[in-house]
Amino acid sequence: MDEHARRLCAPLLASWADFEQGRATLLDVSRLAEQASDGLDNASAPLPRQLHEAAADLEHAYFASEREEHLSAGRRILGPLLTRMES
Repeated sequence: MDEHARRLCAPLLASWADFEQGRATLLDVSRLAEQASDGLDNASAPLPRQLHEAAADLEHAYFASEREEHLSAGRRILGPLLTRMES
């Protein structure tokens, strides 16, 4: 990830940390994933598409699963992408 992508994804990474500590919801994380996706260009491909898809999946998980399942759903949906973004 280049510096531009890191700056755009920083709020998402911060929100993820808040989510893991119970201070944010899947919808919060979804919104920031979508914002990061919208701000990135093709120089960061395939990250914009992956973030867009993750945002939709996170929103769906928020409404389709019980609150107790949100952490595991979030980790399943966004965890692998976050690992790649942080490295």
